Amino acid sequence: MATALAARSFRGARALAAVVIACGAGWCAAGGGAGSYTLDWHGAGEVLEYRSCGCADSCWVASVKRLATRQTLAQLRCDCEKAYARVGANVSETPYADSCSAFERPGDKPQAIRQALEALLGR
Repeated sequence: MATALAARSFRGARALAAVVIACGAGWCAAGGGAGSYTLDWHGAGEVLEYRSCGCADSCWVASVKRLATRQTLAQLRCDCEKAYARVGANVSETPYADSCSAFERPGDKPQAIRQALEALLGR
């Protein structure tokens, strides 16, 4: 019996160690809300980055950046309730919508974010 418990504890410790190593390597970042990834964007020399910050993905930031300089051209942000926007670098954000519901359509969130940022940039 003691041998079986020791073997199970060892397997559990190995599994935990594997998770810690994977997260340390950055493989857990997207699932935990700490990482960012790119969304579909057609601006030459630009990238659309998306980062979730919590609230079951209702807290997020999406930014269009110039690839060469990493300068933010436009940004949309949802704080779990309201949406905010800013266009240009070193500009204060302004209220965009009283709700983030326009971005919460199942399966269309990336497209809705992209379209809103295109409109903000006049494209």
